[in-house]
Amino acid sequence: MALCCPPGHGCNAPDGDEPCALMLCRAVADDEGAAAVALDRWGAFENAGEGERRFRRRAFERARDRALIALAMAHRPRRRRSLAA
Repeated sequence: MALCCPPGHGCNAPDGDEPCALMLCRAVADDEGAAAVALDRWGAFENAGEGERRFRRRAFERARDRALIALAMAHRPRRRRSLAA
């Protein structure tokens, strides 16, 4: 399982048709602080020594999840108006 993406999504999607979480974060890091933090945490994980890899991986996973939630909330579809008004 790829560590960059959540289970069942991104690189770990069963059909392989979802973008990588890191790619999404890189695309919006200049405008979305949570994405920039996730990328920083990924870099720290990649450079971590054996004794701290688990800690750094978990820190990245939390930051990645916050970034993906922020992206989903910021880019939500416009609400349709109710016809029963």
